[in-house]
Amino acid sequence: MQARRMRTTPVVAVVLAMMPFTGLQAQSLQANDRAYFATAAAEQSARDALGQRVEALQQASAVDPAERFQQAEALESQCLRHLAYLHLQSARNARDHRPAQALEQTAGLCSRIARSGRAALRESPADAAWAAPYAFLRARALKEAATPANATLDEAVEALADPALDSFGRLRGQILRSADYPQIERDGRHWDTGRDKQALARQSDRALREAGWKGYWQGLQSRREPMATVLLGLVQVNDASARLQGDGSAPARGYQRMGLDAAAVDATLVAIEHHAGDRRAYQDMLLRHAARSGIDAPQLWDTTVPDAGFTPPVLTLAQLRDTAADAMQHLGPAYVTELHALLDPANQRMDLASERGDRSQDAFSVSAPGSPAMLFVGVRRGDLESDVEIAHEAGHALHSEWMQRDHASPLQRNGSKWLTEAFAIYNELHFRDQLYRQAQDPRAKAYYLKSLLDDMVLQLFTSSEEAQLEQSIYRGVAAGTLGTADDLDTLTGQVLARFGQQPERYPQLRATWINKRLMYEDPNYLVNYLYAGLLAVQLYAQDQRDPEGFRQRYLGVLGEGFDRAPQEQVAQLLGHAADWPALVDADLQVFRQTAARLQALHAQIEAGQATRTQ
Repeated sequence: MQARRMRTTPVVAVVLAMMPFTGLQAQSLQANDRAYFATAAAEQSARDALGQRVEALQQASAVDPAERFQQAEALESQCLRHLAYLHLQSARNARDHRPAQALEQTAGLCSRIARSGRAALRESPADAAWAAPYAFLRARALKEAATPANATLDEAVEALADPALDSFGRLRGQILRSADYPQIERDGRHWDTGRDKQALARQSDRALREAGWKGYWQGLQSRREPMATVLLGLVQVNDASARLQGDGSAPARGYQRMGLDAAAVDATLVAIEHHAGDRRAYQDMLLRHAARSGIDAPQLWDTTVPDAGFTPPVLTLAQLRDTAADAMQHLGPAYVTELHALLDPANQRMDLASERGDRSQDAFSVSAPGSPAMLFVGVRRGDLESDVEIAHEAGHALHSEWMQRDHASPLQRNGSKWLTEAFAIYNELHFRDQLYRQAQDPRAKAYYLKSLLDDMVLQLFTSSEEAQLEQSIYRGVAAGTLGTADDLDTLTGQVLARFGQQPERYPQLRATWINKRLMYEDPNYLVNYLYAGLLAVQLYAQDQRDPEGFRQRYLGVLGEGFDRAPQEQVAQLLGHAADWPALVDADLQVFRQTAARLQALHAQIEAGQATRTQ
């Protein structure tokens, strides 16, 4: 199971469809969860029995390690099926807390099984043939034993810190729900600049776009003082708990779990910072095109709409399926067939609705050994970004399917989050690219190519901003230099400027720290997107240079699970060991080449506009 941790995309990067999501396109689907369990009662009964077998496994210390490990694998496989089923149920009805509580308890059960499996590996002879395929997992188990944690201290810290961190995350949502967003009345319609920010960003009325953009940031700033209290308090608790448990700072703990350290992250951030001019050049190109298209003194809010005369189509589910499948043809017929089957509504493997109701707003894939992977999308809005979200989650699902095809151990199906995210981002980049390639009208091609470039900006520059901002907040709190909302505004402006933004021109952007949801709900996760994005952009480039060699490398890594260190898997994907600063330079070359294609399309569109006005 892979839940996507959604990021708040900057308004400037939002590119949305213009047509209402009505009629046949507004299709709701329910995934056939009977593929996991026939009924909720059957799942509950099976889960109770699983709990008893886990207890028995933990008491079976006299049983041969090989047999215990095999039992752990079998139990973990069953546990993953429960996790998938309960994740789906809890998302279908977010108001019912019972499936969510059962999901949390089941996650704990799966962790107990995994610990039993690692214990069996630790106790196996070093030369045991059966343990050879699990050498990486065994090394982790031995490392755990060599540096035993203070279990009593850890439990005490977690008992205090975890509920506090959860409360901070919930409080963040409650505070923002009370934000004072300006209301707009225009042509008999009422707009809320908070709730309707995306719809306002796509309006053809320039004054309405500007009012929507400024109103959104004004609303955020109306709650800046309590939000500062929440964020600074959360950082203090999270950082103190990490230090008490001997992990250093909270960011350092996060980097360590990624297989990196602070020096490596800092070097990557510096490398991105050196390319801030590329981002500014891209923004300037968009503004020049808007000016040449008739907009006087264009601003950021003038770059979120397609060229006049082009209305992005709303894809049917069949069109979405076929586009996503066509986008991945280079990975071979087996991959394409699996992807097509996943996204075919007839197969009942998608759970989506056109209205939220009681559903979670999340999007994720679920999977378990022996069961088909499925997708959940809280609301399919019918715009480009919503369909990209489905393509992204389909990438997670196909990763799970490939691990199943290659018989990856259930105990090695979860690993590096940034590597997992890279696979899904890779799919979304190709989905945008396919829409661009199959478009005929230059305005359509420009629209989709811009969406691809905006995605690259998100992966490379926004990810760097987020990683450095969160790191800097932790360092500032530890040093005692941050204590107010004004301090956070100042720090955020400094970080944004380093990566090509213009907070001096748009001072509202200094409030960006308020809308970084994951900083509150999943602290120190955002940095994963930096490395996921860097890798995904390079995969997107490499598969075009060496299609056959890339396909073999990629599908090999995709199917093996996490049976090696992530850096080793990245080396196989790239064909060489990862040099992150060098990878930054290579990715920015791809970005510049893609921007040059968009500039050529702009020239073609502008020439056509000039011809029509003569």
